[in-house]
Amino acid sequence: MSDGRGRGGPFGGHGLAMPAEKPKNFRASLSRLLGYLKPRRLSLLAVLLMAALSTSFAIFSPKLMGQATTRLFEGFLARMRHVQGAGIDLRYILQLVLILAGLYLLSAIFNYLQQFIMAGVAQKTVYELRREVNEKLARLPLKFSDGRTHGEIPSRVTNDVDNIASTLQQSLMQIITSGFTLVGVLIMMFTISPLLTLITLVVIPLALFATRVVAPRAQKHFAEQWKSLGELNGHAAEMYSGHRVIKAFGRERKSIEKFNDLNEKLYGSSWRAQFISGLLMPPMP
Repeated sequence: MSDGRGRGGPFGGHGLAMPAEKPKNFRASLSRLLGYLKPRRLSLLAVLLMAALSTSFAIFSPKLMGQATTRLFEGFLARMRHVQGAGIDLRYILQLVLILAGLYLLSAIFNYLQQFIMAGVAQKTVYELRREVNEKLARLPLKFSDGRTHGEIPSRVTNDVDNIASTLQQSLMQIITSGFTLVGVLIMMFTISPLLTLITLVVIPLALFATRVVAPRAQKHFAEQWKSLGELNGHAAEMYSGHRVIKAFGRERKSIEKFNDLNEKLYGSSWRAQFISGLLMPPMP
């Protein structure tokens, strides 16, 4: 769980576009998350198997499509040259098309299964986290709540737990799928053109270097964004619940001014975070 210093959660945000605040002890946070996932290791193994099968079918399909295109082009070229008895082998092309349809169907089925299983793993894990958070909040002393705005604690808990759920259900699946895709594509590229594969392998380190340069600069702005969001939600919840007291003491203008300041702060940090993280797209293919 998060210690409340950031809104991004300890285990990541929404992929590259939403990096979260870096935890002070990443290994401890990761170890605790793996502890929650340990009872569901069989489901995770099933997800890995489904991801491998789905990716394999999706990667192998373009090669068959290339064979069909080559046979079609060869038949068309032979006709243009008026080669006797030459023609387009429609039977062979039809067979490849049927095989392709089957491969894409299998890939879609395995992809659906992995998403279905991972969604159950993520939601069950987050359910346990929410239950433990509720028990933790029940044990906290009253002074802990008095020292914070009315909606700050629920906002922090909601954002952190939602980010963990998003990480498990989306980011983790992207990492798994991308890993299998990278290995499969490299193998397939080597079988097609070793030279182009080597050129690609030279470009990958450059993209990783660009990511290491840009991502840390965007990370601090995303952390500030989540912090500002928590403060804004806390202020809005506190002002809404206490609007009678605000009107009674004539604090409407002060409340609006503070809201505008927090809103402007959130806008600035969000704009900088999105702009800097957007710089990753040109160097990332």
